[in-house]
Amino acid sequence: MLREKALKAAIGHVRYEDENTRYLCIGGVEKVLCLLARWVEDPNSEAYKLHLARLPDNYWVAEDGLKLQSFGSQMWDAGFAIQAILSCNLNEEYGSTLRKSHEFVKASQVRENPSGDFKAMYRHISKGAWTFSMQDHGWQVSDCTAEGLKVALLFSQMSQDLVGEKMETDRFYDAVNVILSLQSSNGGFPAWEPQRAYRWLEVWTSIEGNRANLVQTAWALLSLIDAGQAEIDPTPIHRGVRVLINAQMEDGDFPQQVNSSPNVKAGMGHCIRFWYDPWSGHTSSSKGSI
Repeated sequence: MLREKALKAAIGHVRYEDENTRYLCIGGVEKVLCLLARWVEDPNSEAYKLHLARLPDNYWVAEDGLKLQSFGSQMWDAGFAIQAILSCNLNEEYGSTLRKSHEFVKASQVRENPSGDFKAMYRHISKGAWTFSMQDHGWQVSDCTAEGLKVALLFSQMSQDLVGEKMETDRFYDAVNVILSLQSSNGGFPAWEPQRAYRWLEVWTSIEGNRANLVQTAWALLSLIDAGQAEIDPTPIHRGVRVLINAQMEDGDFPQQVNSSPNVKAGMGHCIRFWYDPWSGHTSSSKGSI
């Protein structure tokens, strides 16, 4: 009886994940597990067929065999590419590219929260967020939302004849709302979801507990500053900046933090930690928000 209850609960979470990620799942590891679970449940089901249809999003066959990626990085890559083009003052030369990328940014924003009683399924609000890849993925990420918001704000200040219609105002507010909702009690920002568990659980798992993620905190602060949060209520910015200042080491560097998630490698955080943390602090002080 206990096993039956456990299996029922487990498959319930699998179905919920499938439906709310359009059968992409949060990452490549979960994709395999959810696909196998739906095959065991019913190999002839519509759900299993939908899973098979999304395999090309994670898997491909190269000259040396089958390859697997954790998940796509379409929105993440596009956000930085857009900012690079705009920083070079090549707007006219890349007009068609910018217009297409603007449409992609707007299409990639998550427009709804997870379905049903998402809190019972251990999910957080996602309306207004940007994911690492595209809207179908559905999982809000603080730094991806920050970068999506920043490029959407940049496009909103440009000629519509060049980049097309700007995003509706309420969608900017939705993005800021997601970022603010993710801020932890200590002022820092996590990557995926708010702090839920106790710090001592870090001994046994890879969860963040009460530890501030400095890279995500820096990204979130930069977008909040660009969005004008300091003019409405600077408190969230003050709290986040304090986290960064207090984390700085005696030699001026910032601690190197490791993300032990099976889907996200730590290298990205290692290579950006040296400049994103101080950049956010400098941006905040230069705009008078400290």
